[in-house]
Amino acid sequence: MKHKKLPILGWKLFWTLLAVSALSLAAHLVLYPSLPQQVPRQWSMDGAVNSWMDKATLPWLWALPAFFVLLFKVIPAIDPRSDSYRKSRKMWNIFSGCFTMAFVLFTWMTELYLWGPGALWQFVPGLLMAAVAVGLIALGNYMPRIRQNYTMGARTPWALANEHCWQRTQRMAGIVFVVSGILLLAAVAESFLLGSAVLIYAFLAVLLLGCVWIFVYSWLVYIGRMK
Repeated sequence: MKHKKLPILGWKLFWTLLAVSALSLAAHLVLYPSLPQQVPRQWSMDGAVNSWMDKATLPWLWALPAFFVLLFKVIPAIDPRSDSYRKSRKMWNIFSGCFTMAFVLFTWMTELYLWGPGALWQFVPGLLMAAVAVGLIALGNYMPRIRQNYTMGARTPWALANEHCWQRTQRMAGIVFVVSGILLLAAVAESFLLGSAVLIYAFLAVLLLGCVWIFVYSWLVYIGRMK
């Protein structure tokens, strides 16, 4: 019964993540006047800038980590199935911490591009995509452990209506994410070694078709056609 009295996202972790997000935002704002009016918005795998945007957009991006920390604290508390979060409290804390720290690092890509070592930059977008791929693989392994809730996981109507269908749907979603992550890692390696982007299209196709298949599979499980 003791675990029921603990907050789903621990207060110590919550305040730590919020402080890190706030410090990152403050540092960005100090550097803001030094930034050029036009800053990169999108990069290719080789580090070249594909498009630009006005720097006035950046503060909204910099504030997102703090916003996500607040969501990670509030969502489990207001979800009608908050007990599901409480039963996997440790994993929710790990996910919240890793996601927030990764996003904080992501917000510094503009400054890294403008003032960081030029020789290093060409590898940064690829390394970022590799980190996303690892995240997909980790999420895929975590998906089968997500219990029924209304805000996280593969929340198809049929999975929410039936616990067995929920479990089967999360397992299938886990497979889709793991396969997609492996393909994305292969795409990054291909880009570094061959300078090609063929596999990135395969990754996008698998991810898109995989998401469609998750819905179809969930429905088939629900109606008893997928044993």
